[in-house]
Amino acid sequence: MAEHKNGVATNGYEKKSSPASSSTKSEAKPLPNGDKKDGIVRSFKQLRVASKRPLPKEMGDGSYRVVENRPGLKQDIRRLRGRDLKTLLEIVKAKVKGETQQDDKTMIMERTIQLVANLSDHSKVQESLTNSFISQLWNSIDHPPMLYMGDKFRFRQPDGSNNNPYLPQLGAARTPYSRTVRPKGMSLGAQPDPEAIFESVFARDAFRKNPNNVSSILWYWATIIIHDLFWTNLQDPNQNDSSSYLDLAPLYGSTEKDRDSIRTFKDGQLKPDCFADKRLIGNPPGVPILLIMFNRFHNHVATNLADINEGSRFSKPAEHLSPEAADAAWKKRDTELFETARLVTSGLYINITLIDYVRNIINLNRVDTTWTLDPRQEMGVSVGTKDLSESGTGNVVSAEFNLCYRWHSCLSEMDDKWVQDFYTELLGENYGPMNLQTMMKALKAFEASVADEPSERTFGGFKRGPDGKFNDDELVEALATAIEQPGGAFGGRNVPRIMKPIEMLGIMRGRKWNLAGLNEFRKHFGLKAYETFEDINSDPSVADALRNLYQHPDYVELYPGIVAEEAKTPMVPGVGIAPTYTISRVVLSDAVALVRGDRYYTTDYNPRHLTNWGYKEVDYDLKVNHGCVFYKLFLRAFPQHFKGNSVYAHYPMVIPSENKKILTNIKRADRFDFSRPEPTATRINIIGYNAAKYILEDQQKYRVCWEEGLKHLMGEAGGRFMLSGDTALHAQQRKCMGKLLYNDTWRNAVKSFYATTAEKLLAEKSYRLAGKTQVDVVRDVGNVAHTHFVARMFNLPLKTSENPKGVFSEQELYMILAVIFVCIFFDIDPAKSFPLRQGAREVAQKLGGIIEMNVKLANSIGVKGLFTSKPDKNDDPLARYGENMAKGLKKAGLSTEDIVWSQILPTAGAMVPNQAQVVSQTSPTRQLSE
Repeated sequence: MAEHKNGVATNGYEKKSSPASSSTKSEAKPLPNGDKKDGIVRSFKQLRVASKRPLPKEMGDGSYRVVENRPGLKQDIRRLRGRDLKTLLEIVKAKVKGETQQDDKTMIMERTIQLVANLSDHSKVQESLTNSFISQLWNSIDHPPMLYMGDKFRFRQPDGSNNNPYLPQLGAARTPYSRTVRPKGMSLGAQPDPEAIFESVFARDAFRKNPNNVSSILWYWATIIIHDLFWTNLQDPNQNDSSSYLDLAPLYGSTEKDRDSIRTFKDGQLKPDCFADKRLIGNPPGVPILLIMFNRFHNHVATNLADINEGSRFSKPAEHLSPEAADAAWKKRDTELFETARLVTSGLYINITLIDYVRNIINLNRVDTTWTLDPRQEMGVSVGTKDLSESGTGNVVSAEFNLCYRWHSCLSEMDDKWVQDFYTELLGENYGPMNLQTMMKALKAFEASVADEPSERTFGGFKRGPDGKFNDDELVEALATAIEQPGGAFGGRNVPRIMKPIEMLGIMRGRKWNLAGLNEFRKHFGLKAYETFEDINSDPSVADALRNLYQHPDYVELYPGIVAEEAKTPMVPGVGIAPTYTISRVVLSDAVALVRGDRYYTTDYNPRHLTNWGYKEVDYDLKVNHGCVFYKLFLRAFPQHFKGNSVYAHYPMVIPSENKKILTNIKRADRFDFSRPEPTATRINIIGYNAAKYILEDQQKYRVCWEEGLKHLMGEAGGRFMLSGDTALHAQQRKCMGKLLYNDTWRNAVKSFYATTAEKLLAEKSYRLAGKTQVDVVRDVGNVAHTHFVARMFNLPLKTSENPKGVFSEQELYMILAVIFVCIFFDIDPAKSFPLRQGAREVAQKLGGIIEMNVKLANSIGVKGLFTSKPDKNDDPLARYGENMAKGLKKAGLSTEDIVWSQILPTAGAMVPNQAQVVSQTSPTRQLSE
């Protein structure tokens, strides 16, 4: 690069005025004769050009005007070499294909530098490529960086601040609402009376249920979201006392005082069955129950984080610390556990919102698709796509959306009755007309009735027990009833009359905020403005009422308009909750803004912050329920009431009878239990020898509980497996299998097989590292040796160097048998049971199908089978097993179905993980080194 006297780089180019006006101080080396001649000619030409110049009269200082001479495209083309053309072609191809990740082993960056450096100095092409290269380097790093270290940024602040590090108050609690649409049009000089608006286009005369049978639970979830985002300050209505983020503030609070009020300050735990926002107690019981479920989930997470102690993040303070240092260390540990548990719990909250909730909103729950509208989807270089939308930049909710989320028309008949009873409880019988004065009187009575201490608050007639918790039976009964109740339908004239003063207040609030009208709001989101009142609602009575109230569609206010609008007709997929037209469009934009703008759900949502276990605990799997994870919350909160496959837990946002139709239509109904939840006995862990001996010997009173899991995996034949019961049939099956396994020579044969196999595996799996020979003795020897054993015993299609045409590798076959084993014998975690069973059944059916084919071949035409090994009968002590096992079972009178599904597959699944576990527990270390 050339450089001016002031140090500014010129990339090899200097502005030139006259050859005579510049001098070179560098020493020139002697040139060859040819080059010397060319230099003389070139210098003469320059002198000749200089001599023909006119006198320098253009500039005031007597100097010549500087004229830039830029090389053209022809000069650049002449300088291109063959390798440059190849590099250029690769760059163009990558651009056309939209490739964003380079294979640096091809040295493409260095070859690009060679290409650019070889072009004519200061040519347009050279500058363009240089600028592109600089931009690529610049854009590889955020400017300014949005991710920072330290607890101030790692954990959510109580008020939601610091979500955007450069605008720390963006979206924080106790900051003003934003405005989505700039109002431009004129409004009516005299606005319609709010009470007249309610009575003519809002009021419900007869209940209309949601056309898709969406249950009350979906509206309870919406209630939590609404209270999470909006809390208008009574003294200053322009201020929002909640943050603009879905940070589960109804549970955790929006101030440090509220947050601390629900903490125990020990082990990161929350006070039992408590939540911070007392407003939610004034809602139907299902809403507080959902928050209690999150409370319990938080405590479950905090307990497991402490037990796992990943990376020693939550270690207990050392005993040698001074009292002051120990106290500080305990407080830090409690804070770490609490804040991390909050991040994890909020992760489940947002996953339920984006998967379960949104799938129901757009009716994806009725089709067999894993596609979902997840605003967190990554874009940009790291995932090989164009970077179309920013993320983690913050958010501020608007006044318009404060009104858009008032979905009172969706209250069920049951909840309508509950609100009426709630007012009666606060004000007594015959409290008079329901108006603003009555509502304010009720609010004051409500405030006075709710205890300041969260652990002393009650709701719905439920009482706390000595441990501070509510009765699970009562909570589940209320929850199940709510799941069975269809909510109301969107659209005009379906708001319960008990909500009249609240709706009037909403109309008045919109006027105080001077919000844009319905048509202005629609145009902002790219929707066509309504030209007639019939466009707003085709119901003649609603259209006429709006006509008499507003005279012209442009004068219709935002809130009355979105409530009175016509609802959409259900569409599969597309329209699920059947909202009004404007709402169906704008809530999706708001959902994307809320989530994509939240740093804690996008750029900072990762296993490093949530821990590996925490991230996985709340993560969704599109192969399970198309990603829906509501069941995790239900089964963690009420493990003794909901079965692992209860439709009430998996799909609570639609009433069970409708779910039966949906799941039958997509051929998934057989995976679920549709019975109402009911209490089940608590599992008791027996650890004493005498107690275990007593139970095992009393087969009439205490029976094995593995039959259900076996039948799920193997079908009815699984119930006849020798370990699935204590009947005479099962005893006979054990005798039959024992006879085939344990013949006269089995002990020496097994010993010889394991000696040979272990020696071989140690040789194959060992590797040199840091000068030592090492091996993972559990994974690569213990697990694999037993896998080889059952493959030989039962003629399983194991892929090895000796049998390269096998179907399953060593690790694959081991994992299949291990998941079968866990599903049958250790399926004790309700929240993990459903995905475990689905995955185990899938692999069991695949392996069982191959075994069944080979058993038929062996017993019909004497062929050993497909994809299995052919052991040498002279060298392999177990060579006569395998196909002889199938023949022996057939000779004992078993059908092919029983041979496969009640003998071979369950026996293999029971043997391998159990024996491998013994090896792992007796090995001195996981890795053996020499």
